[in-house]
Amino acid sequence: MSRALPWFWTLALAAGTALAQPETAGPTPPPAPGLDPPTPVGATSYRLSPGASGPILAWHDVGDGQVRLRWSRLTDAGWTEPATAYAAKTGIVANWADLPAVVEGGDGAMYAQWLRRTAKSGEAYDAMLLRSIDGGQTWVDLGRLNDDDTAATHGFVSYAPIPEGLRVFWLDGRETGAHTGIADAPSAGHMTLRSAVVGERISPSILLDDSVCDCCDTAAAATSRGPLAVYRDRAEGEIRDIAAVGGPLAAPRIVHDDHWKMPGCPVNGPALVASGDRAVVAWYTGSPGAMVQASFSDDAGATFSPPIEVDRTAGAAVPIGRVDLVADGDGAIVVWLRSDRRKGVLLAQRVSRDGVSGEPVVLAPMNASRDSGFPQAERLGDRLIVVWRDTEADTLRTAVTPLSAIGG
Repeated sequence: MSRALPWFWTLALAAGTALAQPETAGPTPPPAPGLDPPTPVGATSYRLSPGASGPILAWHDVGDGQVRLRWSRLTDAGWTEPATAYAAKTGIVANWADLPAVVEGGDGAMYAQWLRRTAKSGEAYDAMLLRSIDGGQTWVDLGRLNDDDTAATHGFVSYAPIPEGLRVFWLDGRETGAHTGIADAPSAGHMTLRSAVVGERISPSILLDDSVCDCCDTAAAATSRGPLAVYRDRAEGEIRDIAAVGGPLAAPRIVHDDHWKMPGCPVNGPALVASGDRAVVAWYTGSPGAMVQASFSDDAGATFSPPIEVDRTAGAAVPIGRVDLVADGDGAIVVWLRSDRRKGVLLAQRVSRDGVSGEPVVLAPMNASRDSGFPQAERLGDRLIVVWRDTEADTLRTAVTPLSAIGG
């Protein structure tokens, strides 16, 4: 099956909206190994994004009859006091894979994104955007990112800063309306990849790919030749390999022909970092077996090197994927989840064009279930910052590791 599956959902609330103001921000103690985010028990749908003065963590708080989109920044002084970008009693969709975000644009503004349910079907929602020009003290509602009225999935959003604000990419289900259970929906089609420019307003969207995987996250970054996005494609025969579009590419291009035939969405998207002409992408594949791979580009994503194997199945140890990346010199640090079918472990590995360096570093034990979500990695100075979800304590954790301790 090709649509997002019912097990995808952990929480979806009926429609409604209400803007909220943030609390006053302030520093907390300096970051140290094991310093956890300032999130409550039950925090979910977490996402860590780069920021000029430190990574920004966004998440959903669920309680007191409301769902809140909250955020905090990690600086050298520590996590700032959590602030609220948006809150509603009904309407916010919160789940383990399609995540909200608070990001910075190239115009100096901050942008917050969340998902608004649009129909009784759990798979029907729009991506909504807010904008702040005062550092997140107040927010202006920009409205809906997707420019259609179809009751279908619109999400898995990624961002690249541009002078006007952001170039935004997302999975758009306007061609798949018949799958939502809406009586007057159009004929069934494929999930698509679309893009728009977001600044003081949202531009009309453009179609980039007319058949993509339904619920694998997208990733985007700025290159010397424009914003680049990577995502999981869906080709004839249910082949679901990683593709790139944007930058110097006039049309989508497969990063590597894994030829992974998969009858349903694996909910396992790629990660991307870029600077100038250099770009690195990491991803999970199930072909020829469960693997995590990485590939390099020296031409802003026009071409990619043969893949470098980061991890593969070895006995009972199986890579689960859920990859993330941080840039490090001419290479990158890959973060991913591995399981031995009894327990999971969060790992980091240095990778360069020459291959992997040293043994993977164990960052933390991490439940391999969907409830644990997707580990989120950024760097703060010379440290790797990874936020992950501890399912036993029902809370978010932070692993802080010196980059010098990873590989060699």
